[in-house]
Amino acid sequence: MNEALEDQAIRAVACPKGQAIGRENDVRIFEVQHIKGLEFEAIFFVDIDELACQEPELFERYISVGAIRTATFLGLTCSGKALPGSMEPVSQLFHDSW
Repeated sequence: MNEALEDQAIRAVACPKGQAIGRENDVRIFEVQHIKGLEFEAIFFVDIDELACQEPELFERYISVGAIRTATFLGLTCSGKALPGSMEPVSQLFHDSW
C-alpha cells in the first residue's frame, strides 16, 4: 500500500491494538475490534466473505460498527463470487468492480 501512496506523500501505518497516534495525512489501518469510539473518513473491509467465515458470530457486528464509524465512505470487497448471506438485502448496492 505504501508504494501506491508514495507519489501523494502519504504512508500507510498499522495501528496494533487500536493505537490511534499518527500523522494527520497517514492512512491508519485498524482491526475493526479496536475502532470503538473513533470516527473515520473512510472504512474498508477487505474480503468480507472470508471475514464472515472466520468470524461468523461477530461478522454482522463488525460490519455494523464499520458502517456507524465512517463519515463519508464505506468500502467492501469480496474475494469470492458470493456475498455472505446476511449481506443479500443490500446486494443491489454493490458493483462488480471499481
